Amino acid sequence: MNELVNFLEQSFLKQKLKKNCHLLVGVSGGIDSVVLGHTLSQLRSLHPFDLTFIYVDHQLHPESKQWANTVKQLAKKLSIEYICEKVTIDQDLKLGTEGAARKHRYQAFQKHQKDILVLAQHEDDQLETLLLQLARGAGSKGLSCMPEYHEKLKIWRPLLGVSKNLIYRYQQEHKLKFIEDSSNKDNKYDRNYLRNKVIPLIKKRFPHFATTSGRSVKHIADAYNYQNLMSAELYENVLEDNNQLNGLKLKKLSDYDMGNVIRFWLNEHQVLMPSIKVLGQIISQIKKIDLESCINIKVDGMSIRSYNNSLFLITNLENSFNPVLWKDQNSVILSNNREVLVDKKVGKGLSLGKLKKILIDKPHNMNIKIKLKANQPARSLKYIFQQNKIPPWERENYPCVYVEDKLIAVIGLADSVEYAADKKEMGVTFKYKKNPSMAGI
Repeated sequence: MNELVNFLEQSFLKQKLKKNCHLLVGVSGGIDSVVLGHTLSQLRSLHPFDLTFIYVDHQLHPESKQWANTVKQLAKKLSIEYICEKVTIDQDLKLGTEGAARKHRYQAFQKHQKDILVLAQHEDDQLETLLLQLARGAGSKGLSCMPEYHEKLKIWRPLLGVSKNLIYRYQQEHKLKFIEDSSNKDNKYDRNYLRNKVIPLIKKRFPHFATTSGRSVKHIADAYNYQNLMSAELYENVLEDNNQLNGLKLKKLSDYDMGNVIRFWLNEHQVLMPSIKVLGQIISQIKKIDLESCINIKVDGMSIRSYNNSLFLITNLENSFNPVLWKDQNSVILSNNREVLVDKKVGKGLSLGKLKKILIDKPHNMNIKIKLKANQPARSLKYIFQQNKIPPWERENYPCVYVEDKLIAVIGLADSVEYAADKKEMGVTFKYKKNPSMAGI
Protein backbone atom coordinates (compact mmCIF):
# COMPACT_ATOMS: atom_id res chain seq x y z
CA MET A 1 0.00 0.00 0.00
CA ASN A 2 1.19 3.53 -0.78
CA GLU A 3 2.76 5.33 2.21
CA LEU A 4 0.28 8.23 2.11
CA VAL A 5 -2.77 6.00 1.64
CA ASN A 6 -1.57 3.93 4.58
CA PHE A 7 -1.19 7.12 6.68
CA LEU A 8 -4.75 8.17 5.82
CA GLU A 9 -6.09 4.70 6.63
CA GLN A 10 -4.54 4.82 10.11
CA SER A 11 -6.10 8.25 10.70
CA PHE A 12 -9.44 7.01 9.33
CA LEU A 13 -9.49 3.99 11.65
CA LYS A 14 -8.44 6.14 14.63
CA GLN A 15 -11.51 8.38 14.25
CA LYS A 16 -13.85 5.34 14.37
CA LEU A 17 -16.17 6.86 11.78
CA LYS A 18 -19.46 5.04 11.19
CA LYS A 19 -19.78 2.64 8.27
CA ASN A 20 -20.95 4.13 4.98
CA CYS A 21 -20.51 7.67 6.33
CA HIS A 22 -20.48 10.58 3.90
CA LEU A 23 -17.21 12.48 3.45
CA LEU A 24 -17.44 15.97 1.93
CA VAL A 25 -13.95 16.90 0.71
CA GLY A 26 -13.02 20.54 0.17
CA VAL A 27 -11.05 20.55 -3.10
CA SER A 28 -9.66 23.88 -4.31
CA GLY A 29 -7.64 22.39 -7.15
CA GLY A 30 -4.32 23.02 -5.38
CA ILE A 31 -1.85 20.18 -4.91
CA ASP A 32 -2.80 19.48 -1.28
CA SER A 33 -6.56 19.05 -1.82
CA VAL A 34 -6.08 17.21 -5.14
CA VAL A 35 -3.77 14.69 -3.45
CA LEU A 36 -6.19 14.37 -0.52
CA GLY A 37 -9.11 13.71 -2.86
CA HIS A 38 -7.16 11.10 -4.81
CA THR A 39 -5.92 9.26 -1.71
CA LEU A 40 -9.44 9.13 -0.31
CA SER A 41 -10.67 7.64 -3.59
CA GLN A 42 -8.03 4.91 -3.13
CA LEU A 43 -9.01 4.40 0.51
CA ARG A 44 -12.65 4.00 -0.52
CA SER A 45 -11.79 0.66 -2.11
CA LEU A 46 -10.71 -0.58 1.34
CA HIS A 47 -13.40 0.99 3.51
CA PRO A 48 -17.02 1.72 2.54
CA PHE A 49 -17.91 5.42 2.62
CA ASP A 50 -19.57 7.94 0.31
CA LEU A 51 -17.39 10.65 -1.19
CA THR A 52 -18.20 14.11 -2.59
CA PHE A 53 -15.83 16.82 -3.81
CA ILE A 54 -16.88 20.43 -3.25
CA TYR A 55 -15.26 23.42 -4.92
CA VAL A 56 -16.12 26.82 -3.45
CA ASP A 57 -15.87 29.59 -6.05
CA HIS A 58 -15.18 32.84 -4.20
CA GLN A 59 -15.36 34.72 -7.53
CA LEU A 60 -12.28 36.72 -6.56
CA HIS A 61 -9.91 35.38 -9.23
CA PRO A 62 -10.44 35.61 -13.03
CA GLU A 63 -9.46 31.95 -13.41
CA SER A 64 -11.84 30.61 -10.73
CA LYS A 65 -14.15 29.04 -13.34
CA GLN A 66 -11.19 27.24 -14.91
CA TRP A 67 -10.17 25.96 -11.46
CA ALA A 68 -13.70 24.71 -10.87
CA ASN A 69 -13.51 22.78 -14.14
CA THR A 70 -10.19 21.20 -13.10
CA VAL A 71 -11.78 19.87 -9.92
CA LYS A 72 -14.85 18.73 -11.87
CA GLN A 73 -12.68 16.74 -14.29
CA LEU A 74 -10.78 15.09 -11.40
CA ALA A 75 -14.08 14.09 -9.77
CA LYS A 76 -15.36 12.72 -13.07
CA LYS A 77 -12.16 10.70 -13.62
CA LEU A 78 -12.45 9.18 -10.12
CA SER A 79 -16.27 8.66 -10.40
CA ILE A 80 -16.91 10.96 -7.44
CA GLU A 81 -19.86 13.30 -6.95
CA TYR A 82 -18.96 16.97 -7.55
CA ILE A 83 -20.46 20.20 -6.19
CA CYS A 84 -19.54 23.75 -7.20
CA GLU A 85 -20.80 26.38 -4.78
CA LYS A 86 -20.49 30.04 -5.75
CA VAL A 87 -20.25 32.60 -2.95
CA THR A 88 -20.17 36.38 -2.96
CA ILE A 89 -17.62 37.90 -0.61
CA ASP A 90 -18.90 40.94 1.28
CA GLN A 91 -16.56 43.71 2.34
CA ASP A 92 -16.09 42.88 6.01
CA LEU A 93 -13.70 45.46 7.48
CA LYS A 94 -13.33 43.43 10.66
CA LEU A 95 -12.39 40.17 8.91
CA GLY A 96 -10.70 41.52 5.77
CA THR A 97 -10.97 39.83 2.36
CA GLU A 98 -9.10 36.69 3.46
CA GLY A 99 -11.20 36.29 6.62
CA ALA A 100 -14.48 37.00 4.82
CA ALA A 101 -13.61 34.42 2.14
CA ARG A 102 -12.91 31.86 4.85
CA LYS A 103 -16.24 32.62 6.55
CA HIS A 104 -18.21 32.15 3.33
CA ARG A 105 -16.23 29.03 2.42
CA TYR A 106 -17.13 27.33 5.69
CA GLN A 107 -20.76 28.38 5.32
CA ALA A 108 -20.78 26.68 1.92
CA PHE A 109 -19.24 23.56 3.45
CA GLN A 110 -21.87 23.48 6.21
CA LYS A 111 -24.63 23.79 3.61
CA HIS A 112 -23.61 20.50 1.98
CA GLN A 113 -22.03 18.63 4.90
CA LYS A 114 -23.93 15.46 5.81
CA ASP A 115 -21.49 13.64 8.10
CA ILE A 116 -17.81 14.59 7.92
CA LEU A 117 -16.04 17.53 6.28
CA VAL A 118 -12.50 16.60 5.16
CA LEU A 119 -9.88 19.33 4.63
CA ALA A 120 -6.34 19.19 3.29
CA GLN A 121 -4.27 21.19 5.79
CA HIS A 122 -0.89 19.52 6.30
CA GLU A 123 2.18 19.79 8.55
CA ASP A 124 3.37 23.14 7.18
CA ASP A 125 -0.13 24.64 7.41
CA GLN A 126 -0.14 23.75 11.10
CA LEU A 127 3.22 25.46 11.55
CA GLU A 128 1.95 28.59 9.75
CA THR A 129 -1.08 28.65 12.06
CA LEU A 130 1.14 28.27 15.14
CA LEU A 131 3.39 31.15 14.08
CA LEU A 132 0.40 33.38 13.33
CA GLN A 133 -1.08 32.63 16.76
CA LEU A 134 2.26 33.35 18.44
CA ALA A 135 2.44 36.68 16.61
CA ARG A 136 -1.01 37.55 17.97
CA GLY A 137 -0.10 36.61 21.54
CA ALA A 138 -2.68 33.82 21.63
CA GLY A 139 -3.40 31.74 24.70
CA SER A 140 -3.53 27.95 24.97
CA LYS A 141 -6.72 27.70 22.90
CA GLY A 142 -5.21 29.57 19.95
CA LEU A 143 -1.87 27.76 20.27
CA SER A 144 -3.73 24.43 20.08
CA CYS A 145 -4.17 25.33 16.40
CA MET A 146 -6.07 22.78 14.28
CA PRO A 147 -7.07 19.37 15.67
CA GLU A 148 -6.78 16.29 13.47
CA TYR A 149 -10.47 15.66 14.17
CA HIS A 150 -12.93 18.24 15.50
CA GLU A 151 -15.65 16.26 17.25
CA LYS A 152 -18.16 19.10 17.55
CA LEU A 153 -17.85 20.43 13.98
CA LYS A 154 -17.16 16.98 12.47
CA ILE A 155 -14.08 18.20 10.58
CA TRP A 156 -11.33 15.70 9.75
CA ARG A 157 -7.85 16.89 8.73
CA PRO A 158 -5.98 13.64 8.00
CA LEU A 159 -2.88 15.31 6.49
CA LEU A 160 -1.88 17.37 9.55
CA GLY A 161 1.01 15.01 10.28
CA VAL A 162 2.06 14.76 6.62
CA SER A 163 5.02 16.64 5.15
CA LYS A 164 4.75 18.70 1.96
CA ASN A 165 7.49 16.50 0.44
CA LEU A 166 5.34 13.39 0.81
CA ILE A 167 2.43 15.20 -0.85
CA TYR A 168 4.69 16.19 -3.78
CA ARG A 169 5.95 12.60 -4.14
CA TYR A 170 2.39 11.26 -4.27
CA GLN A 171 1.37 13.84 -6.89
CA GLN A 172 4.35 12.96 -9.09
CA GLU A 173 3.81 9.22 -8.68
CA HIS A 174 0.19 9.51 -9.86
CA LYS A 175 0.82 12.36 -12.34
CA LEU A 176 -2.01 14.44 -10.86
CA LYS A 177 -2.87 17.79 -12.41
CA PHE A 178 -3.22 20.68 -9.98
CA ILE A 179 -3.59 24.46 -9.94
CA GLU A 180 -0.95 26.91 -8.77
CA ASP A 181 -2.70 30.01 -7.44
CA SER A 182 -0.47 33.02 -8.15
CA SER A 183 -1.97 34.87 -5.18
CA ASN A 184 -0.15 32.40 -2.89
CA LYS A 185 3.07 34.22 -3.82
CA ASP A 186 1.74 37.59 -2.65
CA ASN A 187 3.60 38.26 0.57
CA LYS A 188 1.33 41.09 1.66
CA TYR A 189 -0.74 38.35 3.29
CA ASP A 190 0.73 37.21 6.61
CA ARG A 191 0.30 33.50 5.94
CA ASN A 192 2.00 33.78 2.54
CA TYR A 193 4.88 35.75 4.09
CA LEU A 194 5.43 33.00 6.64
CA ARG A 195 5.14 30.28 3.99
CA ASN A 196 7.43 31.90 1.45
CA LYS A 197 9.94 33.76 3.60
CA VAL A 198 10.02 32.71 7.25
CA ILE A 199 9.44 28.94 7.25
CA PRO A 200 12.04 28.12 4.55
CA LEU A 201 14.59 30.03 6.63
CA ILE A 202 13.65 28.13 9.79
CA LYS A 203 13.76 24.78 7.98
CA LYS A 204 17.19 25.56 6.60
CA ARG A 205 18.50 25.66 10.17
CA PHE A 206 16.02 23.18 11.71
CA PRO A 207 14.93 20.71 8.96
CA HIS A 208 12.38 18.90 11.15
CA PHE A 209 10.88 22.02 12.73
CA ALA A 210 7.39 21.47 11.26
CA THR A 211 7.28 17.95 12.73
CA THR A 212 8.63 18.85 16.17
CA SER A 213 6.48 21.98 16.47
CA GLY A 214 3.50 19.78 15.54
CA ARG A 215 4.27 17.67 18.62
CA SER A 216 4.37 20.83 20.72
CA VAL A 217 0.96 21.83 19.39
CA LYS A 218 -0.44 18.46 20.49
CA HIS A 219 1.03 18.95 23.99
CA ILE A 220 -0.52 22.43 24.18
CA ALA A 221 -3.86 21.05 22.96
CA ASP A 222 -3.78 18.33 25.63
CA ALA A 223 -3.05 20.95 28.31
CA TYR A 224 -5.84 23.18 26.98
CA ASN A 225 -8.34 20.30 26.95
CA TYR A 226 -7.46 19.46 30.56
CA GLN A 227 -7.75 23.13 31.51
CA ASN A 228 -11.11 23.25 29.74
CA LEU A 229 -12.28 20.19 31.68
CA MET A 230 -11.37 21.87 34.96
CA SER A 231 -13.04 25.11 33.82
CA ALA A 232 -16.21 23.18 32.94
CA GLU A 233 -16.43 21.87 36.52
CA LEU A 234 -15.96 25.37 37.95
CA TYR A 235 -18.47 26.74 35.43
CA GLU A 236 -21.15 24.25 36.51
CA ASN A 237 -20.60 25.30 40.11
CA VAL A 238 -21.29 29.00 39.40
CA LEU A 239 -23.96 28.49 36.72
CA GLU A 240 -27.51 29.54 37.60
CA ASP A 241 -30.84 29.27 35.77
CA ASN A 242 -31.04 30.80 32.27
CA ASN A 243 -27.26 30.59 31.78
CA GLN A 244 -26.42 33.41 34.18
CA LEU A 245 -23.46 33.20 36.56
CA ASN A 246 -23.45 33.56 40.33
CA GLY A 247 -21.20 36.56 40.91
CA LEU A 248 -20.62 35.84 44.61
CA LYS A 249 -19.32 32.33 43.89
CA LEU A 250 -17.33 33.57 40.94
CA LYS A 251 -15.51 36.28 42.93
CA LYS A 252 -14.18 33.64 45.36
CA LEU A 253 -12.15 32.02 42.56
CA SER A 254 -8.57 32.96 41.75
CA ASP A 255 -8.07 35.43 38.90
CA TYR A 256 -6.78 32.56 36.74
CA ASP A 257 -9.80 30.31 37.35
CA MET A 258 -12.20 33.25 37.07
CA GLY A 259 -10.76 34.14 33.67
CA ASN A 260 -11.06 30.56 32.47
CA VAL A 261 -14.69 30.34 33.59
CA ILE A 262 -15.54 33.60 31.80
CA ARG A 263 -13.84 32.32 28.64
CA PHE A 264 -15.74 29.02 28.94
CA TRP A 265 -19.04 30.90 29.38
CA LEU A 266 -18.41 33.10 26.33
CA ASN A 267 -17.31 30.10 24.27
CA GLU A 268 -20.53 28.26 25.18
CA HIS A 269 -22.44 31.14 23.58
CA GLN A 270 -20.09 31.37 20.56
CA VAL A 271 -18.80 34.80 21.56
CA LEU A 272 -15.31 35.78 20.38
CA MET A 273 -12.78 35.90 23.19
CA PRO A 274 -12.04 39.36 24.62
CA SER A 275 -8.52 40.78 24.73
CA ILE A 276 -6.41 40.28 27.84
CA LYS A 277 -7.11 43.92 28.73
CA VAL A 278 -10.90 43.54 28.52
CA LEU A 279 -10.79 40.20 30.37
CA GLY A 280 -8.82 41.93 33.11
CA GLN A 281 -11.53 44.61 33.37
CA ILE A 282 -14.20 41.92 33.68
CA ILE A 283 -12.28 40.11 36.42
CA SER A 284 -11.58 43.37 38.28
CA GLN A 285 -15.27 44.29 38.35
CA ILE A 286 -16.44 40.81 39.33
CA LYS A 287 -14.10 40.90 42.34
CA LYS A 288 -16.04 43.96 43.60
CA ILE A 289 -19.54 42.68 42.72
CA ASP A 290 -22.41 43.34 45.17
CA LEU A 291 -26.13 44.21 45.07
CA GLU A 292 -25.35 47.75 43.95
CA SER A 293 -22.99 46.74 41.11
CA CYS A 294 -23.83 47.76 37.54
CA ILE A 295 -21.26 45.93 35.44
CA ASN A 296 -21.64 46.69 31.74
CA ILE A 297 -18.80 45.58 29.45
CA LYS A 298 -19.17 45.06 25.68
CA VAL A 299 -17.75 41.87 24.16
CA ASP A 300 -18.18 40.95 20.47
CA GLY A 301 -21.64 42.48 19.93
CA MET A 302 -22.80 41.34 23.37
CA SER A 303 -22.66 42.85 26.84
CA ILE A 304 -21.72 41.31 30.17
CA ARG A 305 -23.98 42.95 32.74
CA SER A 306 -24.71 42.42 36.41
CA TYR A 307 -27.85 42.53 38.52
CA ASN A 308 -28.64 41.15 41.95
CA ASN A 309 -25.15 39.59 42.26
CA SER A 310 -25.58 37.66 38.98
CA LEU A 311 -23.83 38.07 35.64
CA PHE A 312 -25.81 38.17 32.40
CA LEU A 313 -24.70 37.90 28.79
CA ILE A 314 -27.08 39.87 26.60
CA THR A 315 -27.27 41.02 23.00
CA ASN A 316 -26.76 44.68 22.19
CA LEU A 317 -29.74 44.68 19.84
CA GLU A 318 -32.59 47.13 20.28
CA ASN A 319 -35.36 45.32 22.20
CA SER A 320 -38.11 47.89 21.87
CA PHE A 321 -41.33 46.72 20.18
CA ASN A 322 -44.44 48.26 18.68
CA PRO A 323 -47.83 48.03 20.46
CA VAL A 324 -50.00 45.13 19.25
CA LEU A 325 -53.77 44.67 19.50
CA TRP A 326 -54.68 41.15 20.59
CA LYS A 327 -57.29 39.69 18.25
CA ASP A 328 -57.95 36.33 19.86
CA GLN A 329 -54.86 34.62 18.36
CA ASN A 330 -52.93 31.95 20.29
CA SER A 331 -49.59 33.62 19.71
CA VAL A 332 -48.40 37.19 19.21
CA ILE A 333 -44.98 37.81 17.65
CA LEU A 334 -43.65 41.17 18.79
CA SER A 335 -41.55 43.35 16.48
CA ASN A 336 -38.41 42.59 18.57
CA ASN A 337 -38.84 38.88 17.67
CA ARG A 338 -40.07 37.93 21.12
CA GLU A 339 -43.33 36.10 21.55
CA VAL A 340 -46.43 36.21 23.74
CA LEU A 341 -48.26 32.91 24.08
CA VAL A 342 -51.98 32.87 24.92
CA ASP A 343 -53.87 30.12 26.75
CA LYS A 344 -57.64 29.99 27.37
CA LYS A 345 -59.13 28.07 30.30
CA VAL A 346 -62.30 28.33 32.35
CA GLY A 347 -61.67 30.03 35.68
CA LYS A 348 -58.03 30.82 34.92
CA GLY A 349 -56.35 34.13 34.23
CA LEU A 350 -58.10 37.31 33.08
CA SER A 351 -61.83 37.41 32.35
CA LEU A 352 -62.52 37.44 28.62
CA GLY A 353 -65.89 39.07 29.30
CA LYS A 354 -64.23 42.11 30.90
CA LEU A 355 -61.58 42.56 28.22
CA LYS A 356 -62.16 44.92 25.31
CA LYS A 357 -59.49 46.10 22.85
CA ILE A 358 -56.59 44.38 24.56
CA LEU A 359 -53.30 46.12 23.83
CA ILE A 360 -49.89 44.51 24.39
CA ASP A 361 -47.40 47.30 24.97
CA LYS A 362 -44.33 48.40 26.89
CA PRO A 363 -44.70 49.88 30.40
CA HIS A 364 -46.11 53.41 30.17
CA ASN A 365 -44.94 54.43 33.62
CA MET A 366 -42.97 52.48 36.24
CA ASN A 367 -45.00 54.09 39.04
CA ILE A 368 -48.36 52.88 37.70
CA LYS A 369 -49.93 50.46 40.18
CA ILE A 370 -51.89 47.27 39.74
CA LYS A 371 -53.99 45.51 42.39
CA LEU A 372 -52.82 41.91 42.73
CA LYS A 373 -54.90 40.76 45.74
CA ALA A 374 -58.20 42.09 47.09
CA ASN A 375 -56.94 42.45 50.69
CA GLN A 376 -53.58 44.05 49.81
CA PRO A 377 -52.58 47.47 48.50
CA ALA A 378 -51.91 47.93 44.79
CA ARG A 379 -48.29 47.44 43.71
CA SER A 380 -46.26 49.54 41.29
CA LEU A 381 -44.63 48.14 38.17
CA LYS A 382 -41.24 48.90 39.71
CA TYR A 383 -42.13 46.79 42.78
CA ILE A 384 -43.32 43.88 40.61
CA PHE A 385 -40.12 43.90 38.57
CA GLN A 386 -37.95 44.06 41.68
CA GLN A 387 -39.82 41.21 43.38
CA ASN A 388 -39.45 39.04 40.27
CA LYS A 389 -35.78 40.04 39.85
CA ILE A 390 -36.23 41.38 36.34
CA PRO A 391 -32.98 43.16 35.35
CA PRO A 392 -33.30 46.93 34.83
CA TRP A 393 -32.40 46.76 31.12
CA GLU A 394 -35.36 44.41 30.51
CA ARG A 395 -37.99 46.47 32.28
CA GLU A 396 -38.61 49.29 29.83
CA ASN A 397 -39.41 46.81 27.05
CA TYR A 398 -41.22 44.20 29.12
CA PRO A 399 -44.65 43.36 27.59
CA CYS A 400 -47.72 44.41 29.55
CA VAL A 401 -51.47 44.13 28.90
CA TYR A 402 -53.62 47.27 28.74
CA VAL A 403 -57.39 47.72 28.42
CA GLU A 404 -58.46 51.26 27.54
CA ASP A 405 -55.02 52.49 28.63
CA LYS A 406 -55.35 50.80 32.02
CA LEU A 407 -52.62 48.35 33.08
CA ILE A 408 -54.23 44.99 33.90
CA ALA A 409 -51.33 42.55 33.60
CA VAL A 410 -47.55 42.29 33.51
CA ILE A 411 -47.23 39.24 31.28
CA GLY A 412 -46.05 36.17 33.14
CA LEU A 413 -45.58 38.12 36.40
CA ALA A 414 -48.82 39.66 37.63
CA ASP A 415 -52.54 39.92 36.79
CA SER A 416 -55.02 42.47 38.13
CA VAL A 417 -57.42 40.89 40.61
CA GLU A 418 -60.10 43.28 39.35
CA TYR A 419 -60.08 41.54 35.97
CA ALA A 420 -59.72 37.94 37.23
CA ALA A 421 -61.98 35.30 35.67
CA ASP A 422 -64.67 33.76 37.87
CA LYS A 423 -64.68 29.99 38.45
CA LYS A 424 -67.17 29.34 35.63
CA GLU A 425 -66.00 32.10 33.34
CA MET A 426 -63.68 31.71 30.34
CA GLY A 427 -60.31 33.19 31.16
CA VAL A 428 -57.15 34.00 29.25
CA THR A 429 -53.54 33.75 30.40
CA PHE A 430 -50.64 35.52 28.67
CA LYS A 431 -47.14 34.01 28.81
CA TYR A 432 -43.88 35.62 27.76
CA LYS A 433 -41.44 33.67 25.59
CA LYS A 434 -38.13 35.47 25.82
CA ASN A 435 -35.52 35.68 23.11
CA PRO A 436 -33.54 32.37 23.20
CA SER A 437 -30.40 34.11 21.90
CA MET A 438 -29.99 36.04 25.15
CA ALA A 439 -28.16 34.31 27.97
CA GLY A 440 -29.07 34.85 31.58
CA ILE A 441 -32.41 36.55 30.93
